[in-house]
Amino acid sequence: MSKPTAPTPPSSGNGGSPAGGSGGAACCPTDFVLTPCRIVKVGGSLQISASELDGFSAGTYEWTSSSTKIRLTNPNSSTVTVEALANPSASREAEVITVTRTAAGCSPVTKTAKVTVAKVTFSAAAGDKNKFGYDNFDTPANTLDDHVCVKRSDRTELHVEIEGGANGGDFDFVCDDPAICLPSVPGPTASFDLTLNAGAHDKAETTLHAKSKCPSAESFTQIQVHVYKEKVVEVVVAKIDATAAGNNLRFPTADYAAHATPANDKLKEAVVKYEITNYDPANAVTPVALAGGAATVTYDIAAGGGADLTAIATAMTGTGTKTRVAIIRDMKSVYYLSADTAIGATSVTVTDGSTFFQVGNTPPIGTGANQETLTITALAGNTITCAPLTKAHAAGDTIEFPAAGWSSDPILIIEGSASLDVTKWTVLHEVGHAALSLSDIIDRTDFMHFSQSWTDYRLRYCPRTKNYPAGTADTENQWDTIPRT
Repeated sequence: MSKPTAPTPPSSGNGGSPAGGSGGAACCPTDFVLTPCRIVKVGGSLQISASELDGFSAGTYEWTSSSTKIRLTNPNSSTVTVEALANPSASREAEVITVTRTAAGCSPVTKTAKVTVAKVTFSAAAGDKNKFGYDNFDTPANTLDDHVCVKRSDRTELHVEIEGGANGGDFDFVCDDPAICLPSVPGPTASFDLTLNAGAHDKAETTLHAKSKCPSAESFTQIQVHVYKEKVVEVVVAKIDATAAGNNLRFPTADYAAHATPANDKLKEAVVKYEITNYDPANAVTPVALAGGAATVTYDIAAGGGADLTAIATAMTGTGTKTRVAIIRDMKSVYYLSADTAIGATSVTVTDGSTFFQVGNTPPIGTGANQETLTITALAGNTITCAPLTKAHAAGDTIEFPAAGWSSDPILIIEGSASLDVTKWTVLHEVGHAALSLSDIIDRTDFMHFSQSWTDYRLRYCPRTKNYPAGTADTENQWDTIPRT
């Protein structure tokens, strides 16, 4: 038998693995390892670490970059912090970092790490893709406080814009609670519409994130997602006049049911739908004999109606659970004095517990030759402080309050001097009180604005300041206030 072959000594090659024999350059690595994550958000930070190949002793590291989009912290350590500045990269991997490893007796080893500074922005999808509501919280420059809503078990779309060279494939789009909202998986594009699929919830909310696929799973942006059961309100509208001919009405042939389409285009922002029908099948006027014998309704604010409202309610039969609306030619809404008031008096009391007046209002008090202007200087419960009166007024005299409608049953809405379009939107406003539990607020872009001076007809998540009582700082979140049962 021949002698065994002697073992082969360790190779000095193999791409930088430890060499046999004595020390020196043969023990020096030609490479090192960098952690792989290379995407950082604008204004955020990212750590990149360098480590040795197996079997080699630790070297020292220096990190440098000439990029104007990033700043390096701890550049003379094995882990550098990359701080992204205010602007995204011009392109993917545009920010180049040079990493140099040095060790005694070894030649320097240099590598580059190419970083992308990215910005992700959520916004409302264009047109009908945004099926429901989007609220920028009145801070268009700050998208992190935005809110989007979607109907229970339905879907909507959200626009995503990615700057800096990153794309949808670099992120996981996830909700904190996927049972409330489950986003679709986007492709590797930088501008796209993301589908949000809502769970079967009557009222729920969660946060949607665009999270980096790096191990840190950092959120690059977020938005609050609200899922609501659609609130469906059946509304029936009657046109009321003293005669069937409707001679007193300005718009006796108006078709209020036809307003459902533009109305619902706005109502969908809060996941609400009005099903509007005309009370008379032929859209004719409904005659009602009012207490005063004319076409002007008298509304007792303290009593929540009065004889005229009762007469109108009696005429609108067979409506079931529908929200009833009566369009009338005109109306006097009044408070009644609860006590006699002398000439020179600086206060009056009314039969209601409080009023809708505000300081500075100048309503008429009294009727006929005994009528004068009441200049209001203060309010406290049912007591109205005023400039000295020039006439005496007996208990039962009236103070008129200017109201275009009341959310009674049926709801009363006057034509007055407003346009037909304004009257139609007033239907939404008053049904908003009666069926949606919404308050009068101060915002002309919202159809719950306290007067008919609207510039738009929205419903909002961002809290709106209430108009009553006078001077209040209370607010109302309309999306969340609406009952969902």
